[in-house]
Amino acid sequence: MPPTGEGRPRDARIPDLHATSQGERMFRVNWVASELRSPSAVPMQSPDYVSRLGRAVRIVDLRAAEELTGPLGYIPGSDWIPMDQAMATLSTLGKDDPVVLVSRGGERAGEIAKALELRGHRFVASMMGGVVAWRQVGFATIRDATILARRGSLREENVHWEASQRNMNKDEILQHLGDPLSIRWIKLAALLVSGRLSCVDGRDDGGVIGTPGGDAGEFLLSLAAVEQVNGMRFDERSLHAMLLRRLDAFGRFYLHTDLMASNTLITALRGDRRFDEVLAHMTGPLEWRAFLASPPESVRSALLDHMVEPDCIGCGHLRLSMIRANEYGVRRQLIEDFLRTFFTLRWEGVDDNEVSVLPGAHAEGAVVNVMLEDGAEAFSRIPLISPMAEGYQMFIHHPQVSSYLRSQLVRFLTHQRDLVPLGAGAEAELMRSLDALGASQMKCTLEALAAGLPVYEVTFGESGLKVESAGEIPTPS
Repeated sequence: MPPTGEGRPRDARIPDLHATSQGERMFRVNWVASELRSPSAVPMQSPDYVSRLGRAVRIVDLRAAEELTGPLGYIPGSDWIPMDQAMATLSTLGKDDPVVLVSRGGERAGEIAKALELRGHRFVASMMGGVVAWRQVGFATIRDATILARRGSLREENVHWEASQRNMNKDEILQHLGDPLSIRWIKLAALLVSGRLSCVDGRDDGGVIGTPGGDAGEFLLSLAAVEQVNGMRFDERSLHAMLLRRLDAFGRFYLHTDLMASNTLITALRGDRRFDEVLAHMTGPLEWRAFLASPPESVRSALLDHMVEPDCIGCGHLRLSMIRANEYGVRRQLIEDFLRTFFTLRWEGVDDNEVSVLPGAHAEGAVVNVMLEDGAEAFSRIPLISPMAEGYQMFIHHPQVSSYLRSQLVRFLTHQRDLVPLGAGAEAELMRSLDALGASQMKCTLEALAAGLPVYEVTFGESGLKVESAGEIPTPS
C-alpha cells in the first residue's frame, strides 16, 4: 500500500465530504478498504469483516434448503435466496445497497457477486471461503428451520446512519437488540486467539464485544496493575517485547480513534512543515488511511509526537486515562510509550495491530452489560452486539468475557519472567489489583461519558433474552 495518495485512483463509491452522513461515508470507506479481489476479479469480503457488519448490510445465503438446516447451518440474520432466484431477486435492490453473498465455500456466491457488480451494484461481495470459513474462524451458525418459510424474500431493512441522544427504556433495548436469531456469535476459545475486544463506545454500528478501551485498554490496565504490584516501570524496550509476545500468544489487537481526533491530527500535520513534501498529493480518506498505516520512515518520529497528543486520541477511555492519569492509576508516560510502540510495530508490518475509526458524535442512551446465563467458559458462545442501530446508541460492556480474558492475560504475564519479575503467589495478587483497578477505571470513564444514563443487564440464556434495569450512572460530585 503506497504511503501517499500519489498515483492512487479515487474510488467513486466514496462520496465527497459532507455529501452524506459521517456514518454512511465511513461505512463506505471501510467496505472499499476491506474489499478483496480474486484472480478472476470476484469482489470478496473476509468472514471477520462480515462478522462485524451491522444491520446496514444484508447477508444472503444462496444454498439449498438441506444445507441451511444441515451440519454447517447458516449465519444468523441471513436472508435465503436460492441460486436459481438470486439474480432476479437481488437485482431489485438499490445499486448502493450493501449485500454479502454466502455459499458453502464461496464459489457459487462469487459467480452471483460478479454478475451483480457487472449490472452496476457497487457494494456486493462474496464472503471469502463461504460458511465453511466462517465456522473455521470460530463464528457460530444456527440451524433454525424458520428461515425456510422466507424462501426468496428479502426482509425490509430500516437503516439509521445517525443517532439522536435520548435515554432508552427496556422496550427500546429489546428493539435495539432486534431478533435474537439475527445476533451473531463467536466462541470464546476463538476470541481468545483470533478475535478482538472492542471499546464500549456506542458509535460502532458493527457487532462488538465491549470493554473499556478494547484490547488497548485491557493491555494498559494489565501493565498498570503489574507496576502497582511489583513497583517496576515498563520502558519502550520492555513494552516492545511484551506487546510482541502478547500478539504472538493472543493475536489481533484493537485500538480505536474517531473522526474528530483524526481531523485534529490531519490539521496538525498540515501545519507542520516537516510533512509538506509527503502530504503534497494527499486527497481522500483512502490516501490518508494508507499514509497513517505506513508513513515514510523520514517522518515517523515526528508523526508519533502528534499521535500521542490527547486531542489526537479518539478513544475517550484512553484519552481520559492520559489526562487524568492519577485517577486512573496509570502513568501518563506508560500510555504514551504504549501508543508509540503500538504504531511503530504496525509500521514495521505487524498486521495484527488494528486501528478502527469511529464516525460521528456520542449519542448513547444507555449502558448495557451483556451477560451469559451460564457464565463465560472457553466453549461458550459470545454474542456480538451492535452498539448503534435503529437510531439508538448504547455503551456495550461484556463483563464476564472481560473477567475471563483478564485471568488468561494475568497467567500469560506471570510466564514472562524476564520482563515481569513476580514472586510466589503473585498471580492472585496481580488478579486482585487488576480487577480493582479495572473497576475504578470503568467508574471514571462512565461517570465522564455516561453520567445520568440508565444501566441495563441483558442476559442471554436457553430461554431467550432477558432485560433488567440496573440503576443509572451517577453524576460525579
